[in-house]
Amino acid sequence: MSLLAAVLALAAGGMLVAALLAVAHRRLPRALRPLLGAVPDALGDAALLLDPRGVIAAANAAAGRLAGAPPATLAGASASTLFGADLSVLQRDAARGPAAGTIALAGGGVPARARAVVVRVSARPPLDLAVLRPEPAARPPPLPVMAPPPPPPRRAEGHADLGAVSAALRPPLSRAATAASMLRLLLTDGARAHDELDRLEAALRDLEGRVGALAAAGASGPGATRVLDLAALVRELLAAPTGPVRIRAALVPARALADEGRLRAALREVLRAAAEALPAGGELAVSVQPRGASAVLELASAALAADGGVAAIARALLGPEGGRVEVESVPGRGALCRIALPSAPRAALRPA
Repeated sequence: MSLLAAVLALAAGGMLVAALLAVAHRRLPRALRPLLGAVPDALGDAALLLDPRGVIAAANAAAGRLAGAPPATLAGASASTLFGADLSVLQRDAARGPAAGTIALAGGGVPARARAVVVRVSARPPLDLAVLRPEPAARPPPLPVMAPPPPPPRRAEGHADLGAVSAALRPPLSRAATAASMLRLLLTDGARAHDELDRLEAALRDLEGRVGALAAAGASGPGATRVLDLAALVRELLAAPTGPVRIRAALVPARALADEGRLRAALREVLRAAAEALPAGGELAVSVQPRGASAVLELASAALAADGGVAAIARALLGPEGGRVEVESVPGRGALCRIALPSAPRAALRPA
């Protein structure tokens, strides 16, 4: 029991000595206290009193602002953690004399670098005074001035005879498409013959698109771009006979920026191709509506094919007008062809 009591007494004595040393360490000599106040706070200088291990014994208000914490809470914290590891290097050099240099500051929300001076101001207890003056943050270099993009090339003026040429080519193309359809009905078997007919019909659709492009190119010359009501233009085109096909239309005013002649000719060809792709008695749903920065025309039918020629014709004719063509396959309901034309800004909306 006496041995155990002696061990406990020694442990308690050691803890008491450590506590007294800690209190003495935190208690600064009276002569050193005015040093923190002598640092010119108006210049933004942060002042720290450090022990040999780099632990902060005291700090001024500027040091608290630099660390982002009240200065009273900095006592006992590691200076290298709050202000960067470069400060501990200067403190080691201060044992041989005043040390100065530029250090990189740690943490966010503070300048990246600071001028620092560390001086040994007390031998008992050993304390160093560190003064930090943050450097102003460097301004990022100005962004280079980008040259404006070159103006788009002007569209070549259509020849006056292009419309007549396309009108002359359309009847034989229509007869060839009818003959291909009749020939398919006569075929009973033979995968190779069906493949050849598929290629023939695809070539005919491509030719129809090119003929429509000729008509669109000859419809009007350059400089005719203006604000148009896409719904009114489609309504006018749907008023023409479409054959044995039912049209279900939902047209909401949507202003597009385009050449009226070319757009009219292109939409006429697209609507004609969509109607001819349907069997007799088929139904074609046509809708127009504004959507974001586009005026959107949608064609949908259970008989339209997702890989059919309507989308190819639309891309060939409306692509030069800035049109974007998308095709969606709806299981059990055919396909939907969506044509998005660039819309006019609100400030430019005027009666067409």
